Parts: sequence; structure tokens; C-alpha cells
Amino acid sequence: MTHHNRKGMLLLLEKNIWRSHILTDTKAHLYRTYILPVLLYGCESWTVSKTLAKRLDAFDTWCLRKILRIPYTRHNTSDTVRSITGCSPVSEKVKSFRLRFFGHLARSAPEEDHHHVIAAALRPAPDWRRPPGRPRSTWLRVIVEDVQPQNSGVHMAWRKAKVRDTWHQVVSTATLC
Repeated sequence: MTHHNRKGMLLLLEKNIWRSHILTDTKAHLYRTYILPVLLYGCESWTVSKTLAKRLDAFDTWCLRKILRIPYTRHNTSDTVRSITGCSPVSEKVKSFRLRFFGHLARSAPEEDHHHVIAAALRPAPDWRRPPGRPRSTWLRVIVEDVQPQNSGVHMAWRKAKVRDTWHQVVSTATLC
């Protein structure tokens, strides 16, 4: 979709739906049902940096402000907007989807290719040194950052993810969703 088409789509939404006399709860439901899934399509595999997470949350807040007809000059915080709509930050949803996907990979059959790839990535490479410079942000490193607040390394997370109920508790405590 080109920039011009996206701009036209946003104008169409603003003119026809967000400025209409539909109830705010219905508008928020439409946003969560139709716009967020398009925005978050395939987010399980994203390596989201802090900058990108802030941009995603800013877009989300901007959309919610449009729905609520709150101008930016009113200086309401994002938390206030989220409490009115009951929507959690998009970055937390991305984190939740990513952790759920990690659990799915951990529980997959050992013969599956994706299981082999993740298991191989968890094993240290013998006699290999990364070239100097800033380390790349990989999907597995983002998973490590996601489970780090729970004092759990990626190997412990891999073991916990094999049990669905245990992993569900880990995901729910690691995220706001």
C-alpha cells in the first residue's frame, strides 16, 4: 500500500467513522477488531527495538485520541487515553504474541525444522567469535530481554514453554495483556 493510499484510508476513517455519532465503545471495538490485526500482522517474528516500540505506541495513542476526539493540545497522557478506552499498549501486545509464539515453537515436534533452528540457536557455537561492533538485535535476543525481568534465561524459558499452563503464566506475568 502506497503512502497516498494509506493517507486516503486514514482520511476515510476520520471522516466517516471517527467523527460519526457512533458510541465511543463501538469505535474502540472497531479499532481493536479491524485496525489492530492489520497493524500487528506477523508481529510474532518482529525484532522490535525500543524506538520502534515507542513509534507503535505513539501511532496507537494517536488513533485512540482520534476516536475519543481528544486534541493533542489538551495534553492528556497516554495512560489516561488507555484507561478510557481499555486498550493496552501495542508494544505489550507484540511482546505477548512473540512470547506465545516462542512457546508454540518450544512445544512443536522435535522433527520439525523450526524446532531444530531454535534448538540450534540456543546451543553455543564452538570456537566462534562475533566480529567487533554493535551486536545485531535478533529475535532470540529480544526473547531473552522479554523473559529477563522474571530472572529467567532463555534456556529456562525454553523448558518452561514446553508446559503450556506454566508458559501461559509466564506470558501473562511478563506482559500487561
